[in-house]
Amino acid sequence: MHGTNIKIIGAQQVKICNMYKNTKLKLLKTNAAILFNKMCKIKHQKPNYIQFRTKGKTPQDTKTTSNAIKFRINQEIKFLCCKKQSLNTQLYQIHIECANKCNKVWQHIQNYIDGRLNEKMDTLYQKLNKKLDGLSKQHQTTHHNNKNRNTTPRLINLTNITFTREHTHTLTMGPKHALEKVPKRYANELIIDTENAIRQLEPKIKNTFRHMASRKIKQILTTNTYRPMHKRHQHNIKQIKKHATKK
Repeated sequence: MHGTNIKIIGAQQVKICNMYKNTKLKLLKTNAAILFNKMCKIKHQKPNYIQFRTKGKTPQDTKTTSNAIKFRINQEIKFLCCKKQSLNTQLYQIHIECANKCNKVWQHIQNYIDGRLNEKMDTLYQKLNKKLDGLSKQHQTTHHNNKNRNTTPRLINLTNITFTREHTHTLTMGPKHALEKVPKRYANELIIDTENAIRQLEPKIKNTFRHMASRKIKQILTTNTYRPMHKRHQHNIKQIKKHATKK
């Protein structure tokens, strides 16, 4: 954000901008918490905030414990989703107020705030991934148990690197497995590629296809069917690359 823009806004504008920053930070942290709980649910792991014990060790006791953990995680996700909806409404109202009070300066302020918040969230997601790694190690079984199986393994490790079971599962998917990305990250590339393709058409039908493409791209951005497990796989790939470079 330029220094000249900071001097233009007054105390009232600064206050409303801080409200925008704090509300959006709460929203982003809530989204991160939802993702963390969904990952725990998918991977059948117990978050540290769940504290209860069962005395028995029978299969029935194990099943009861597993169901109790799922129920507690589901309740946490429901609570966080309600909180997310409330924060979205608050952020929408504050965003409009900021745009009205800060006029043309608001776009620069918003870009600056979003950039700082993205840096904070990158750090937070790294911490959450470490938590998931720690939970995975608690329930991890040795990779050498797979040698007793009669089936031929899809992945053969020819290196000296010892992979965790989760990293092995990610590698087993193969190089042709397509990992999803957040739609906002590839939207610009999609728009450019679509426009390049439309330019090759006849002039009479270009506007028609532009309108159709615009509606489809908006639909992709609004639906946002990004699955949390794919984000975890991307984290695993980064960890594998780090181990490979160290060796």
